Amino acid sequence: MELFSRFVIIVFGIWLLWVSGAMVTRPSFAIACLRKFASTNLINYTEISLRFIVGAAFFSYAPHSNYMTAYQIIGIFLAVTAGVLMLIPRRWHHNYALWWADKLTYNQVVFCAPFSFVTGVLVIALSIT
Repeated sequence: MELFSRFVIIVFGIWLLWVSGAMVTRPSFAIACLRKFASTNLINYTEISLRFIVGAAFFSYAPHSNYMTAYQIIGIFLAVTAGVLMLIPRRWHHNYALWWADKLTYNQVVFCAPFSFVTGVLVIALSIT
């Protein structure tokens, strides 16, 4: 289970790096993706399920990490928020995504990209040590 959890966490880190790249090179694409969040039942429950799986991976990997408490907190946060998103109406989730998509400018999306990049690097680096 440790190996699988580590694999899921590293894939999540790679996804964060990809998101960062998309935010820098194609901010309009990043905003278009944000607009699709929770737009259909399939997209909504896929997002929520992946969020829960990543959260469970963080929590499961925590005892094997040098950063046990941080991994536990991240895992619990992701799993609990997935549960909350599962309970609220899908349209609320989608409307929240649309609200942000309408509010964010291309420059703001590009400005946020380094945060995704640094988080992705940290997730990968701390999971392979």
